[in-house]
Amino acid sequence: MQFPRGPVTNALVAINLVIAAILLVPAWWQYAVISGGLFPIRLSESSAAFSDVGFLVPAFLTPLSAAFLHGGIAHVVMNMLMLLLIGKMVERVLGGGLYLALYIGSAYIAATFECLASFIALPMSVDMMVPAIGASGAISGVIGVYVLLFPNKKPVSWGPIPAGYARPLHLTLAWAVLNLAIGFVGPSLGISIAIWSHIGGFIAGLLLARPMLLWRYRRA
Repeated sequence: MQFPRGPVTNALVAINLVIAAILLVPAWWQYAVISGGLFPIRLSESSAAFSDVGFLVPAFLTPLSAAFLHGGIAHVVMNMLMLLLIGKMVERVLGGGLYLALYIGSAYIAATFECLASFIALPMSVDMMVPAIGASGAISGVIGVYVLLFPNKKPVSWGPIPAGYARPLHLTLAWAVLNLAIGFVGPSLGISIAIWSHIGGFIAGLLLARPMLLWRYRRA
């Protein structure tokens, strides 16, 4: 199988790998995570708890900066392989500009889901001080668009629900169940997964796919 050209995908992968290589120095990685990680508490309160850190990425930019930080080589390699496998296909359909907008928009919506989950479930917990990092929320948005663009079988209706609405609903439920299951098993394996970021990013992709396609081919 020959993959299409994907300059934006290639650039995103290269940037993530370069950052991961630079942050192999443990002290640099720790500083980068504190400075640019997605801390729910920073989006709900002041940054007084971070006053001794030095430089801090503005809180409203941390959903994006956190998407370029990873928890190690295995984390970044897994995410970048997934992005390479599906990103170029989506980029070919949407075009580079819309594809980048999808990636950034999904990162922000994924961060919103992750923070809302923290605010609702653990508003006073120390987990509000635990950062979420990684590109998986943004990549989940790309996956959401991919599964709509390239279905493995013809969409079917669910009773009175038309196929056009039933398929996104089915995909959302399946993705949520998968990630909740991983989130349940992960801690026993020593793996911490931001499941609500994955779910939020995926929903973002499903919601953005149609308007982006209409914008892309508005003159066709």
